[in-house]
Amino acid sequence: MRKRISFIFALVFLLSVQNFETAFAQDTAAQPAIAFAARVVGDGNRARLIVDFNQPVTHDVYLLTDPRRIIVDLSQTVFSLDGEARRLPKSIVSDLRYGTIAAGKSRIVMQLAKPVLVENETLREIEAEKRHRLIVDLVATSSAEFAANARVIQQVTAAKPDKPEAQKSKTKAKEPSNRKFTIFVDAGHGGVDGGATGLDGTAEKRITLNFAKKLRTAMQVNPAFEVILSRDEDTFVALEDRVALARKAKADLLISVHADSLRQRDIRGATVYTLSEEGSDDLSNALARKQNRANLVAGLSLPKIETEVTDILIDLTRRETEKFSIKFASLIVQKMKNDIRLIRNPHRSADFFVLKAPEIPSVLLELGYLSNREDEQLMRSEDWQAKAVLRTKEAIESFFRARLAGQ
Repeated sequence: MRKRISFIFALVFLLSVQNFETAFAQDTAAQPAIAFAARVVGDGNRARLIVDFNQPVTHDVYLLTDPRRIIVDLSQTVFSLDGEARRLPKSIVSDLRYGTIAAGKSRIVMQLAKPVLVENETLREIEAEKRHRLIVDLVATSSAEFAANARVIQQVTAAKPDKPEAQKSKTKAKEPSNRKFTIFVDAGHGGVDGGATGLDGTAEKRITLNFAKKLRTAMQVNPAFEVILSRDEDTFVALEDRVALARKAKADLLISVHADSLRQRDIRGATVYTLSEEGSDDLSNALARKQNRANLVAGLSLPKIETEVTDILIDLTRRETEKFSIKFASLIVQKMKNDIRLIRNPHRSADFFVLKAPEIPSVLLELGYLSNREDEQLMRSEDWQAKAVLRTKEAIESFFRARLAGQ
């Protein structure tokens, strides 16, 4: 009897071990590759990307334009790289980014300082070092040759080999768009958070709400636009809720309106801010810190935002959005400069929380500074408000003009 029990126990144990080994092998096979070393070497004419993995990966290398870059699509990969991968030599590769883009798919992006061609791409096993090495060799070329190769790859990727259909798409692209563009206007402060107070008692929260409502009314004459306000009355809206509301509305542009105060009472004039972690100057950084503390008035803390974005799509989106934000800021300055007094260096940047929606071009518009008596009087003037609203409206229409024309 004991022998039978011992035999059965041994059999069960062996089967358990076998099942565990099978499960472990299956689990290991499903594990993503680990990229544990990467570097770029080269000069102004040639460059080589070298990436080491713990196991084989599938890869696809191709060119993209606007801006010029090399894309390396990989099977699921975890990037365990130190800062060495981003310390680039002075070569034809100006920047290197990497991350996950979808389930089971990862990507490396090489920003290019000049047009290139992919001369060679190989993945080989180095048995002695227990690694699989991906090598991508790049060589400088002409803009025309780069564009030709990029176009070919993009056409294949888009799966549009039919020339008549492609021609039809081009014709359609020239037709005017009937789409409405959503402008999210954030009237700064409100409710328990009154914001700044002028020397003559003017409340910032009232100036910003008044401007936001007038801008909405002005934009209503153009059927191509819909304006949504973060608040329609004197109510408190947390900073993260302002960003969430803009994203929920799928806003095409966010304008956060303020009229702050400074210790230096002689500083006056409108200022347009775009997002930057570093900040363009001490004044801008001080204002950002002040605005980002607005939640504390209502007993709230600011949610933490990861400074390092590992998702490559979000990283790329932020970079593209930043370009549009800067473009719109430049348009506001251009439209206002003849009618509205501007601060010296009117386009500045700082780490304003309300500008952090990754997919929405965003600016913070300081109409003026309530710490300056002349600015305060102007911002209370109906004539001045009408001019400021008109110039902002013109900047918005200029910003969307190409897309309105379907170009």
